Amino acid sequence: MKELKILLLISAITLVTYFGIEPLAHSIMHPHVEPAEYKFKDLSDVKGEGDIERGKVLVGQNCKQCHTINSVGYNRIASKEELERIYGTASNVEKNFKKLHNRYLAELYTSAVPLDLSNVATIFDEKFLKNFIKNPANASFDSTYRLHKEKKMHLDMAKSDSAQDQQKIKETIEKDIASFVAKQKIGMYGFEYLGDQAINDIVAYLKSIAKPLTPKESLELACARCHGVAYAKIEATTPIKPLAKYLGTVPPDLSMMIRSKGADYLKVFLNDPQKVLIGSSMPRVGISEETERKIVSYLESVGDSKKAEREALGIWVILYFVIFTILAYLWKRNIWKDIK
Repeated sequence: MKELKILLLISAITLVTYFGIEPLAHSIMHPHVEPAEYKFKDLSDVKGEGDIERGKVLVGQNCKQCHTINSVGYNRIASKEELERIYGTASNVEKNFKKLHNRYLAELYTSAVPLDLSNVATIFDEKFLKNFIKNPANASFDSTYRLHKEKKMHLDMAKSDSAQDQQKIKETIEKDIASFVAKQKIGMYGFEYLGDQAINDIVAYLKSIAKPLTPKESLELACARCHGVAYAKIEATTPIKPLAKYLGTVPPDLSMMIRSKGADYLKVFLNDPQKVLIGSSMPRVGISEETERKIVSYLESVGDSKKAEREALGIWVILYFVIFTILAYLWKRNIWKDIK
């Protein structure tokens, strides 16, 4: 009976530690963050149906100046003369080429290398993609930064009964937002001047040429401009030195990110970095929920390849300890039964 009491005491202490102290420590080290949401509610709807053929022309006029489209044979940046020959001079090519192309040349190696557009419509959420074309800085950074800063402002103001303190909090947050928005955070110009219909046309064309991607291909397209995955022999496509200057730090290798941060953290961070780390230099990537699942599953296959095997083995380890405990107890009873 005495031994049973000791066993129950040890079991109780173990359970309190596992279900009480450990979660408390985890909550302090990793504060709760709202789950990811995939509707991009902070961004406006760009409504309307797109025309693929018009979109093809608009992509030629506005996108091939800085981006490749390997799937349709554009594996290099098109020249102004080439674009004018194909699309004519009375177009956005003549009007915008100098501004866009000069900026591209100036910033190509002081920011992330521009994406190949072949499959961007596969990995990105459509609403995000339309908003990104319209205003890249707002879609990637400003909108979500403003959202979370204003939430914090309202929470802080609610804690104070002083109108003077509330006004001071409001002014401080508004100043922070204005300062953040004013920073140059992304090299791509916005195309808001094209109008919603033209943006719908561009996205319709990009969707028409997009193909399904594997988990590895999804990660390479969404992440590998800035991040490497050494365990999978994936290198970042942007040179490290200018990338570090652009972001303020060298982006981490993703090989073991799934083990160090966990899948739940990565899902939220991929969906909205500002929600987890306000002021982060990582942009909101804008990937769809399906793409996110592919990326997280691929990172698990690279950095935690034994997860399924480990979880399957766990029940047998527990069963072993249960059987061992019973046998040890019976053996002890047998040895000590004649000792008074």
